[in-house]
Amino acid sequence: MKTMTLEVMGLKTQLNIMISILIFTLLMGRPLVINAKEPQELQGFSYSPFEYIVREQYYGDMLPWEDVRSLLPHKVKFQVIDLDTGLSFRVQKRAGNQHADVQPLTRKDTQIMKEIYGNSWSWKRRAILVNTNDRMIAASMHGMPHGGGGLSNGFPGHFCIHFAGSITHRTKNSDPTHRLMVLKASGKLAEYRNEMNPYEIIDLFITAINQSDPYMLQMTLSEPHTLQMAAILKRMDRMGMVSKHTSFKKLKKLPIVALEVPVELQSYQRDQGKERKSYTFILTRDVITNRWEILSEDFLNLM
Repeated sequence: MKTMTLEVMGLKTQLNIMISILIFTLLMGRPLVINAKEPQELQGFSYSPFEYIVREQYYGDMLPWEDVRSLLPHKVKFQVIDLDTGLSFRVQKRAGNQHADVQPLTRKDTQIMKEIYGNSWSWKRRAILVNTNDRMIAASMHGMPHGGGGLSNGFPGHFCIHFAGSITHRTKNSDPTHRLMVLKASGKLAEYRNEMNPYEIIDLFITAINQSDPYMLQMTLSEPHTLQMAAILKRMDRMGMVSKHTSFKKLKKLPIVALEVPVELQSYQRDQGKERKSYTFILTRDVITNRWEILSEDFLNLM
């Protein structure tokens, strides 16, 4: 079990989880290992049927920014916990009326944050938990130092933490990817995903690639592809940014079972540069869950 889990869970919750795991082990007649791999190997994808049972115990509350602001006054110090790796570090809020502008508290905190991002600063969003006054709040951060900073911490600037309903300084709009990460941190992303139409599923797929988020990616795929996640994970490591070059030509009335969606995408890969190409996504509606999933393998050409 992740070290972070032991830090933030109560004893009763831990015991309940361990009892559930023991029962599962006895019923299945085989040992169960949870997160036996290093965080860098997992890259956010669950290899264990119990990872998300454990994870549900430490999802955060999805509080609106208006409420969070009063909980995070100027220069307050709090803990940031990365949902996928379980790594945590301390920060101080330095500014921010539309969202929280924060800095790692010490050089050690900066080192941990950089480790979360694979030792390379990035604008990619990550689902996090903000732990303040023993309350876990669902949030999203990026990992790119920018602007000013005022602490001797080895971090050249500050970074942003977004919550439900927070907006960016520049556009004054909610950032769609931060919004998805907040849903993920609150445990509500799967429910939100189930209500998506096929065009929104493709957008979620593109977001998952751009954010290198296997958990989000596997939500968009039909079962045959989820069984290939190990191979897809390796391909994602080579991916750069992907964007739609043109908007969808949406049908007014969706078909009952399946849909083909041609999409012109522009991709950037480190070893190939920019490329614009047309892809056809075939999506099917699951007869049991009624949710749309990507069935075609054409998307693999993106990777």
